[in-house]
Order: sequence, then structure tokens, then C-alpha cells
Amino acid sequence: GCSLAFNLAAKGQANVLVVERGAIGEGSTGRCAGGVRQQFSTEVNVRIGMRSVEILKRFEALTGQPADFKQIGYLIVAPDDEAMTDLRRSLAIQKKAGLRDAVEVDVGEIGRLVPGLRTEDLRGGTFCPSDGIAGPSELTQGYAHAARKHGVRIIEGLDVSGLEHRNGAWRVTTGRGEIRADMVVCCAGAWSGKIGEMAGIEVPVTPFRRHIFVTKPFDNITHQTPMTVDIRTSFYFHPEGDGVLLGMTDPAEPASFRTDVDWDFLDHMVQHATERFPALEEAEIMTGWAGLYEVTPDNQAIIGETERPG
Repeated sequence: GCSLAFNLAAKGQANVLVVERGAIGEGSTGRCAGGVRQQFSTEVNVRIGMRSVEILKRFEALTGQPADFKQIGYLIVAPDDEAMTDLRRSLAIQKKAGLRDAVEVDVGEIGRLVPGLRTEDLRGGTFCPSDGIAGPSELTQGYAHAARKHGVRIIEGLDVSGLEHRNGAWRVTTGRGEIRADMVVCCAGAWSGKIGEMAGIEVPVTPFRRHIFVTKPFDNITHQTPMTVDIRTSFYFHPEGDGVLLGMTDPAEPASFRTDVDWDFLDHMVQHATERFPALEEAEIMTGWAGLYEVTPDNQAIIGETERPG
């Protein structure tokens, strides 16, 4: 939302308003892992990832604020032949899209990239050194800061309770009255389905809880250890300060808006974590949190204009 507001205003759209029911960046943004990758399985997503990296590299010059972007790379490992076939297929798509530094890596190279990673069961992987991690809050606040400089108004702590298109204009009902607009863009992420319902439009976005845990200082990785992902189990980790950030998808998790931490899930994740990276047995968990991940029927983004009802 803040990115869109900044880009619209920077291109001369003077009257832009962002409505946020909480504080900017406190929802899914502030609870994500911060990964920045270009290694996708569709050409459009590869191109979006490449464009994102270009923007992040000059983000401070663009907005006046740093994004804490670190190009430590993404290493994706395959523990079976089927997974390796999928990675090779994706790599071919990435090359076609122009991502030149993504490469296939063998087991020996994987061991050199992440010393201590268990590799004897692996078939190989892919690595892209220009991928990395960035600060989700820094990025959002940077866009918000730059958007305000261009005249964008951002109202925080304002709930939207109604949305309809009537007499040629959108009418947005809030706790402080009605806002009228020529166009409304839904940037609500996991809550997009709820916003669509208000307008009488089906937006097939479903929220799922995702957990992240961070360890106390941990000496077995460095600040340059790449974001490492096991494509089969979805377990991933990357350096976070002097510790390590751990995450994993729970395939048994039902859809919900829950963001409380299920500490029992930590035991499940630790089992997979220590199998892939045995040194993690020595790590102590410092904190954990949960956020919402938005899922669509085809796992692709929904971008475009709907037919206006009414």
C-alpha cells in the first residue's frame, strides 16, 4: 500500500490517501521473514523479483531511507530427484526471464556455501547470489516517509467497515465518516477477501498462520550465510542479527486469522531443523511470533481491476 501510494504520487497523482486500521507495517509486513528472491517458477514472478532487487539496491536514493537490504543469496536444496527436477525446470524459466546469476549447485558446493548443513541425502540445489533479505518494517516506513513527502495522506488507526460503488464513485465507510474516491485499491493482503466482501466482489484470498522463531546468538553461521530453503519440507533459515531466524510451513494448519504462537509447533520444526542443520541442536530460542500468509487458488498474486458493481 505504501509502495503504491509513493509510486502514484511520484508520477503526479496528487490526491492519494492510505487508510490503515492499525499502524503502518504492523500486520503481516512486520511479521514476515524478509526474504527477497528471484528464483520463482513462473516468468512473471521472476521478472517481478528482478525488478524488486533493482529497486532495493537504490532504495535509499529513491526514498531517503535505508531498506537494510543484504544480498546474501538464496540457496534452495533438493532432497530427492523429483524436487531436483522441479528446481531445474524453474532454473530454465529464470534463465529465459534474464536472471543470469542463478545457477545449479552440486552437493559439494552446497556444503561449501553452508558448512555444517547435512548434505548426504541431497541431490543438489540452486543458488542465486543476488537474492537476499531486507527489513520489512524499514522498507514500509521508507515508502511511507517518501509518500508523505510527495503529498500522500496516511491515516492510521482507522477501520474500514463498508465499501460500495454508487453514482460513479467509491464510498468507503470508516469510523470517522465516509471517504469518496474515484478508485480504491485493496492492499490488505490476508484480509483482502474481507474487503472484497464489503464491495460485493469475490476476492479468493485465504489467510494462513505462519510461524517464525529467532535464536539467541549462534556461532555456527555468519552474517553472509545464504537464506537456505529445503524445498521438500519448506524449512528455511537465515542469519538474523547474531542469531538465526527459522521458519517452516505447517501443512496441517487450517485457514484462520490466528496470530498467536503455537509453541507445540516449535518441536515439530526443530526436528526438521536439526535433521537438516545438526548444529541447531545447540541453539536456544529467544523469541517467536506468527503472522498471516495470504494464499490464492493458484498461489499467484491477484493484480488488476474488477468490474465496478452498482
